[in-house]
Amino acid sequence: MTLYGRSAVLNELVPELVGLKPESHSRLRIPGGSPLLVQCTGGRRTGKTALLERLAERYAQRIPQAYADLGADDFGQPGLAPPDDDGTANASRTTDLLFYLMDRLSQQPREFRGKLAFPRLTQGLLAVTSWQSVQPAELAAARSRLAGLLRESQPDVQERRNRVAGWITQVMEGLGTVPGLGPGLREIVPPLAEIVTTELLGPHANKDGLRWWSERRVSSQGDAHAQLTELAMRFRGDPDDRRLAERHLHAALLEDMADHYTRLRRANRVPRPLLLLDNVHTTLGQEVWGTLTRVWHEEAPRTRPGVVATSLAAEPAAPDPESTPSTRSVAGPFWRQESPDVPAGWVLRLPLAQLGLDEVKEMFGADRPEPGVAQVIHRLSAGRAGIAHTLVQAVRAQALRGEPLDVRSLLDVPYGAEPEPSVNERLLRILIPAEVARARLVYYAPALDDSAAHQLSAQYPPGDPGGVPVQEALVQLRDDRWGRCPWPGVDGPFVGDPTLRALLLHDLRIRAQETPSGEQWRNIHLLLRSLYAPDVYGGAAAVHDVRYLHHSLAIGDADTVAEALHRRLAEQDAPSWLTALNLICAAPHPPANLADPPAAPLTCCTSDDDPVHQAVRLLLINLWEQSHPLAPPDTEKINSVRLQLLTLAQRSAPAAQRVFFQAYEQWPLLLNRWRQAPDLPTYGEART
Repeated sequence: MTLYGRSAVLNELVPELVGLKPESHSRLRIPGGSPLLVQCTGGRRTGKTALLERLAERYAQRIPQAYADLGADDFGQPGLAPPDDDGTANASRTTDLLFYLMDRLSQQPREFRGKLAFPRLTQGLLAVTSWQSVQPAELAAARSRLAGLLRESQPDVQERRNRVAGWITQVMEGLGTVPGLGPGLREIVPPLAEIVTTELLGPHANKDGLRWWSERRVSSQGDAHAQLTELAMRFRGDPDDRRLAERHLHAALLEDMADHYTRLRRANRVPRPLLLLDNVHTTLGQEVWGTLTRVWHEEAPRTRPGVVATSLAAEPAAPDPESTPSTRSVAGPFWRQESPDVPAGWVLRLPLAQLGLDEVKEMFGADRPEPGVAQVIHRLSAGRAGIAHTLVQAVRAQALRGEPLDVRSLLDVPYGAEPEPSVNERLLRILIPAEVARARLVYYAPALDDSAAHQLSAQYPPGDPGGVPVQEALVQLRDDRWGRCPWPGVDGPFVGDPTLRALLLHDLRIRAQETPSGEQWRNIHLLLRSLYAPDVYGGAAAVHDVRYLHHSLAIGDADTVAEALHRRLAEQDAPSWLTALNLICAAPHPPANLADPPAAPLTCCTSDDDPVHQAVRLLLINLWEQSHPLAPPDTEKINSVRLQLLTLAQRSAPAAQRVFFQAYEQWPLLLNRWRQAPDLPTYGEART
């Protein structure tokens, strides 16, 4: 599958970091200094993991590399056992990760001369994992941990366990421990490190590693074994001590890799390893990334690996300017000759570029979708590669079945060969895997602020398990880095990301359509509307809050909304009126079976034939229809919007006339360019 908008990382940045062109054997000059740590950021389904997988594929069997998903129990390696929940003091998720990275990096690629060895890291990890406390029974936990993670030379599980058991037994016999009492830490670390490192890596590597540890100053004095013993004791200390020990282990990892690059290998431009870390925004990821950047900053410059990480981040509310550095385009240099003032100065953060319309069209290959389909997918997905790809594949499958596609029904298209699930349901299951969390967000999606969501939570979703549902939903949105960009004049909506909100509201519309006359949809919006009723705010009966009108339109009560907007013309300045219109016309569209609301008598003018009232009503209806998330530009509706804005300009005072005339000139152009409410300009600072 083609990766769009990632060329800067794939073709320029990473080749320079590792010193090897992606599609050839050409070696690149090694710049002076140290390479930057690259962190690619993006929202859910933007293709973060796909980027790392492509890099791993490009350099497979060419350079040593390791991929680790720091958000997965198995680090993204199928078959790797999940961590034990035994709370042992002789291991952590960081040491598990370092064992895993050491294993992956030590596997020699076919096209790479020499094999990376890790004596320093092996010695350090053995020190911290070999002993837990003075109870002999707990020594078995260390034996199990070693057996499960040390795999350098023994792929057979049983044989590996036997070897590790033999190592520890050998040490125990040599110590002559008293039956029933375990050895002390100072007694077991040195001989165990000596035996294992020598057997795995040879006497020369063992001596090199011990020489390095002797100079680390983990302890104020003592030889390498004393330093390793102090390392193990620090690891079992308080959180600060453990973090210090883990920094030494990270430094050992980097030094072992650097030690491979002798003067001759550097002169021959031997490519450097590639470390790929997925999901560094997670708890473990933040710990590891923070430690790595600090060690990168504090240790002396040496030959360093290329490091590319990904992290979840909120998508921008509007596309970044083309000049903004991203995975599509970024200028070097990607190395630093001088150390920055702080560790963060080593990090190059690159947003994953949003897909352009042409790239979405390319996803269809030789297929030719119905007019407007690619544009709707591009707008709905906000350029997120994973969401766009899922929608494109569903449309292509629909075409292969010979079934026509109405673009307004895009989200109802089956995801696969079977009628269920729809592509909308499939996307929501991916974006919000937990069923309870997904149901809550579906029912809270119409809310325009947190208070409204709290009111909904008393009744919805049906069968909710309870607890603190709104707070849990907010945590879900926060942890998944969904952006929250307030609409003009309100603090919300509750679900601030337009793509996610559109998918959730479509799901709610489908659920409500299964109730008689769409009553669930009506009841939800009537409840929300009641929160903003005029008497709630103590205002005049004729004054309606824009949020009240937003929910009124959501249940099809266009008469009430048109009358209120007509009245507001005399009460508001033009920018404020256009701001209100924007927010109101962003109202979600009801299910098809929703019953029509009862007609309301006019009080703002003498009749429906009043030209201003007609203009307001037609502007409202056509702009609302044009602002449906799946609506392509409709020439007839857009022309009507243009005509009604001209009518309002002609019948307004000079200041308002200037604003309405600007809207008359520009809104139709923007609507034809796929812009919708609530994102149309209002030409001034609104006064509410």
